[in-house]
Amino acid sequence: MYDKRGIYRRRFKLRLISVFAVLFVCASLALAQTGAGTTPAGPQSTDAPPRAVSPGDETIQAGIRIQSNLVTAPVTVTNKVTGEFVYDLDQGDFELLDNGRPQQITEFTREPDKVAAVIVIQNNEAVDPLLNEMKQLAPMVSQLMLGPKGEAAVITFGSTIHVDQHFSNSEATLDKTLHAITVDGTKARLNDALMQAMNLLEYRPRSERRVILVFSSGNDSGSETANSEVVRRATKAEVEIYGLGLSLTKSYLSRDKQPMNTPNTPENANVTLPPTPGTPNTPSSSMGRFGATVPATGAIKAAIHGIPGTVSANDVQSYARLTGGIFYSQWSSNALQVHLSEIAADIHSQYLLAYVPNDLSERGFHRLEVKVKKDGVEVRTRRGYFYEGPKQ
Repeated sequence: MYDKRGIYRRRFKLRLISVFAVLFVCASLALAQTGAGTTPAGPQSTDAPPRAVSPGDETIQAGIRIQSNLVTAPVTVTNKVTGEFVYDLDQGDFELLDNGRPQQITEFTREPDKVAAVIVIQNNEAVDPLLNEMKQLAPMVSQLMLGPKGEAAVITFGSTIHVDQHFSNSEATLDKTLHAITVDGTKARLNDALMQAMNLLEYRPRSERRVILVFSSGNDSGSETANSEVVRRATKAEVEIYGLGLSLTKSYLSRDKQPMNTPNTPENANVTLPPTPGTPNTPSSSMGRFGATVPATGAIKAAIHGIPGTVSANDVQSYARLTGGIFYSQWSSNALQVHLSEIAADIHSQYLLAYVPNDLSERGFHRLEVKVKKDGVEVRTRRGYFYEGPKQ
């Protein structure tokens, strides 16, 4: 007997098998195509620009080694007679030399877009009577130096190093931080504190002006960091160091008992020195910048090898000179406010030059020199930077 139902069932099974076979082949082809275009697991490349690096540093992008050698030089120009800032210069008025070789200036700005400052305050027993004066400075720092965009962090140093405040634009936060400062031991670990400050500044955007403002008697005691390490790190990170001196003489005289012998500090040796030649006799200059100098010796000599001249007996003043900043000593009750306002004006009156060195065959310290094609002016910039060569 002819079984029509059996024939239909067999035909249905064959068609069903054919459909599954076709679906399987299509799925295999799709998976093969997807696998060919899939990126293996792991870190993926992005469109973000490479990080800003110092001369000689390198970064890897898309499998290619790229070296960034952009060097920046903040420049202050003042009138030799009046001491006033000169604001009307253009890029063509400047000439920049790297180890004596003329360079092409690739970037030129007159105002810092934003200031990132680390305030470093000595808080050991030697300056205890002076701490109250610094606790009143938050409005000046916020309004004059930082402005609406700038941010400040705070580090204190005595026998220990402490980050009292991370970067903030809040004047109220800064005021609270300064008022909370307490005395810490007998040492003055200045160099270690400066290295910590540069650690905080390291990750700030390159477009910001990186500044360290130091309130200190000026000299280190008890640090593990050598002077040469501070100079090398600061010049490589393009950080400007400014200093406001805390008078140990005033601190001792402010105590209940007057010391039998006046502390032997550079500021005492400088009391009767005449003004620096060529410096106008203004109220600010008469309050005194440290003038005592000694030949460069030891670690600091190695760090600034090739730089002509002498360095100060005061550590902070040496760092300021090498990085393009200023160090003021404190001589009166209002000196901190006066000098702080001058430092703020200096920061916001600078020209910023940038260039890519046309010769990096020489490793070590590269001397920077900036000249202005205008008579009757003085020029100040950082002394140079360290180039250690490309990383292997």
